[in-house]
Amino acid sequence: MTVAAQPLTPEAGVARRLRQHAAERPDQIAVRQRQGLSWRQSTFRELDQLVDRTCHALVRAGIERGMRTVLMVPPGIEFLACTFALLRMGAPPVLIDPGMGISGLGKCLEKARPEAFIGIPRAHRGRALLGWSRSSIRYRISVGPGWNPPLTSRLESWRQRTEAAVPFSAPILNDDETAAILFTSGSTGPAKGAIAHHGLLEKQVDALRDLHGIEPGEVDLATFPLFGLFGVALGMTSTIPVMNFTRPAEADPAHLLDLIRRFGVTSMFASPALLGNLSRYLTAHSIKLPGLRRIISAGAPARHDEIEALLSSVPAEARIYTPYGATEALPLCCIDQQELLQTADESGKGNGICIGPPVAGIEIRIAQINCPPTMKNLVSDGVAAEIWASGPVVSRGYLNDPEADQFHKYCDDQGNHWHRTGDLGSFDNQGRVWFRGRLSQMVTTEDGDLHTVAIERVFDVHPTVHRTALVGVGPAGSQLPILCIEPRDDQPLDKPGLIAELRTIGSAVSGADRIERFCFPGPFPVDIRHNAKIDRKRLGPIAARSLR
Repeated sequence: MTVAAQPLTPEAGVARRLRQHAAERPDQIAVRQRQGLSWRQSTFRELDQLVDRTCHALVRAGIERGMRTVLMVPPGIEFLACTFALLRMGAPPVLIDPGMGISGLGKCLEKARPEAFIGIPRAHRGRALLGWSRSSIRYRISVGPGWNPPLTSRLESWRQRTEAAVPFSAPILNDDETAAILFTSGSTGPAKGAIAHHGLLEKQVDALRDLHGIEPGEVDLATFPLFGLFGVALGMTSTIPVMNFTRPAEADPAHLLDLIRRFGVTSMFASPALLGNLSRYLTAHSIKLPGLRRIISAGAPARHDEIEALLSSVPAEARIYTPYGATEALPLCCIDQQELLQTADESGKGNGICIGPPVAGIEIRIAQINCPPTMKNLVSDGVAAEIWASGPVVSRGYLNDPEADQFHKYCDDQGNHWHRTGDLGSFDNQGRVWFRGRLSQMVTTEDGDLHTVAIERVFDVHPTVHRTALVGVGPAGSQLPILCIEPRDDQPLDKPGLIAELRTIGSAVSGADRIERFCFPGPFPVDIRHNAKIDRKRLGPIAARSLR
């Protein structure tokens, strides 16, 4: 049997879309960002020309098709210009969260073995001082002002040799060709470099457009770099806030509100931590958000109380979406605010959080723990096990990481690629998926397993509780479950009284009734990307010390 060749497309999918938007809406603002006391902005025509100039500059600097290139440039016009340029050239950008720290960055770069490094001067100084990828990097290009180490050239110097009107003749790129290397945050395990092909990125853009009804001409508030890139690819104006993108929980709600009002923002992505802060600010000041059509919140399980509070501050027609997915596969499932709130009572009964049905083109299977998603290993509706996903937005593997490939990837007899999410969940009788927590964080006791998120949501309803985290202390199979409590800072705290009330709440729910130990470890450690996923691995030793 002859296998049909994959279709060839000029440029990369998302880079080609920028070219199309430049032709169809040349004078629409593509991106704006704060620069000093004013705002710098670029139209689609100007951004497309800047991308072409960047392509010419990078080619002259030595970067070629297929050359993995680390990109450490903060969100904004230069980040978009460099990313689109690398995609257009077919030189896969390697994107790593800078907030993971020196050790984490070094390990990711060692695994990626890049040949080129594009970054701001501070990133280059770190590269030179710490010897990142010294044996593999051949080309070093700096973006923006500042002192650079020796052997580092400046992107603007290369750009000056190219006229803005000279288009870049992009190569023909295969849908299966590597487009980018996207490193996971490493918040629930070692950071891994997911390989994103050009076809996958294009399907991802299509899925987000269709799922959320996004239209060209809208205005996006980009609080997460990758969604800012997708927004431009979808024809939206990307508005870049002034914030530390590695600490979204610390974003200034007043600043975000000012941008929404000033620029007529219609769409925004926000991590649950950022969204929670914004919601509390709006409620405290009795402020209504004008003009918003949608809010997309992802990165950690949604909070029912925060979504409900936010509804009173947004237009009646606005939709709040909480899609489910991962760096390796997004979007997989999605639910809107109405259906999410309708399922809140079931969450309080220990069933986890409803994340909605699989999106179009995605197949979700719930398979027995540590088993591949073959038909014989699938569990019945209502039974919790491991979540696997297959579809056009699911990556097929990791870069130079056979151990992660073996654990997370599976190809069935029909040639379908499956991704093991590492999450626990179940199907209900309506075809919706319920998320119950991470497999690696499951608490294994002598009386059976306890799923973190499913147990925590039973206790999170208490008005004095900001959030809880279930951890296990002791050897696997005989762990002692302990509930860590982070109380609200705007309520008086009576620890013995609160514990007694939580015991009463838990006594009515199977699994939660087995929680006998409680502790108050202080503010919870969270992930670097969304500041919303609780780092239970770090909480465990703190909880263990509370037993002494």
